[in-house]
Amino acid sequence: MSTVPPSPLPPIRREILVDTDPATAFAVFTDRIGQWWPLEDLSVYGTGGTVGFTDGRLVERSEAGEVTAWGTVTRWEPASAVGFTWHPGGPPGQFSNVEVTFAEVDSQTLVTLTHTGWERFADPAAARAEYDEGWPVVLGRYREHTAHGSPDADGETWVALLHRPGPAAPEGAALFDDPRFEEHLSFLIRMRDAGYLVAAGSLSDVPGEGMTILRLPGSDQLGRATELATQEDSSVAGGFFTVTVRPWQVALQSPALGR
Repeated sequence: MSTVPPSPLPPIRREILVDTDPATAFAVFTDRIGQWWPLEDLSVYGTGGTVGFTDGRLVERSEAGEVTAWGTVTRWEPASAVGFTWHPGGPPGQFSNVEVTFAEVDSQTLVTLTHTGWERFADPAAARAEYDEGWPVVLGRYREHTAHGSPDADGETWVALLHRPGPAAPEGAALFDDPRFEEHLSFLIRMRDAGYLVAAGSLSDVPGEGMTILRLPGSDQLGRATELATQEDSSVAGGFFTVTVRPWQVALQSPALGR
């Protein structure tokens, strides 16, 4: 079996310090990547969707429900390191490799990103130059979110979304068989991948009704939660479901739900 010769180009290596512990730094990079990744500039589908680690892959989902894999997880060591193949928008066979490590330095965490595998690109030098400009943007957003967007710094906003059949919905069990129900499921998946979803499901005593619990970072995010529930859920925007957004003041929660 033939092998790809190593690239003469050096890896990209970027280091930043973030003001938190390694476990939180790892969680922000992995569990909450959909909250800070600059999708408006660096994505396949642009704004409106999200990106997240799901079932061993890093996956982008568009607002319309389109899905593309950016890579496959090759290393997963919470609070220490994450690695993945990297081919956003490209064929899986043409991948490079990214590894991110997290090391405690006094009261901060040193986050080191290493990007290798230029030999698989048609123009290795151009590919490396492009990512050499892109990674500082990504890591800048990550550091900003870690410092200013964490729940410990700015609190949290919890909301309960109460869903009922809308004027465009069919009656009875046909609600869940309707293709438009998939739009609602796509919304829930995007909320999960963004790190916002706590729980979702139907109410067993009221046919067609359900509840979703979201938790957003920041203490003043009720408006954002309402926008997500009414505009970014196509099933609600199209009248298939109606939604009532209720702020929820959480007085006690299990440690298992902590970030």
